[in-house]
Amino acid sequence: MNYLKKNFVKFIELVLSLILAIGSFTVFAACPLSEEHVMACHYAQLVVTTLGVILVVQSLAAVIISNEKVKLGITLAQIPTAVAVFLVPGTIFSLCMMSSMRCISIFQPAVRVISAIVFVVSVADVVISFIKKNKQGVSK
Repeated sequence: MNYLKKNFVKFIELVLSLILAIGSFTVFAACPLSEEHVMACHYAQLVVTTLGVILVVQSLAAVIISNEKVKLGITLAQIPTAVAVFLVPGTIFSLCMMSSMRCISIFQPAVRVISAIVFVVSVADVVISFIKKNKQGVSK
């Protein structure tokens, strides 16, 4: 129980990363592939899925590894990854022209909300780590 309590924020990051990675090609996937051509939103979906898997690996490593400095480094690496995921749909990759298309109405908002939450949780995790470190330094 102590392990779960100690790594609670890491588990939240892991769950959010899994939702991002799996949801990007299932629940909130971009527009379906057309037989005539592949739209740019499909490539945005592939990049989001890839970055989501990277976030999953980072989060899982942070849960498994016991060294606090390494965990902090992993969490610091998650912050720019979350920012990159946020920017993929609509900024780095153009999406469809019509706002009624699935990539704009479902994919982009879902990716941006989840990646923003991952960003906030990761920043909070870094702040919590520094607060814990300062409390331990004061008590010694």
